[in-house]
Amino acid sequence: MTRPTEYENLIKTRALEAVQSTPGAVHVYLQNAADYLAAAMQTNERLTLQIFTAAYEGYFQIVAAFLEFHQVRAKDAGRNLVIQRVSSDLKLSPAEFAFVTKAHARRNDTAYHSPFPPISKAEAQALVSVLEKYLPIARAMLA
Repeated sequence: MTRPTEYENLIKTRALEAVQSTPGAVHVYLQNAADYLAAAMQTNERLTLQIFTAAYEGYFQIVAAFLEFHQVRAKDAGRNLVIQRVSSDLKLSPAEFAFVTKAHARRNDTAYHSPFPPISKAEAQALVSVLEKYLPIARAMLA
């Protein structure tokens, strides 16, 4: 498999490691993303934390699909770098890129260090919109 240069460079710096892909895994990750999207869209709009979390996890399933497709896993990099790498591959707008990066930081800082602060309906919906927009793009890119 020929990986994009950006992924090869991340392997060289030990941020990622090369692995064998699992047959069918890309499809499953993308289906999981679709299922998270459906859950986020069906959740009572008052449950903004749950909507936000479902959309975040759905977006990360897209990230995992890209890693699987390129036969790599995060090593020293962690989620932040791979989210940024895949967001760049998907060509998120600067505002979307900043929002997704902030959403990840918010999720990590609160999941591991403190309770989640309140999530507004607008924040939850914005993350759902990102997932909804980029899931078909990811499917096309990984076909």
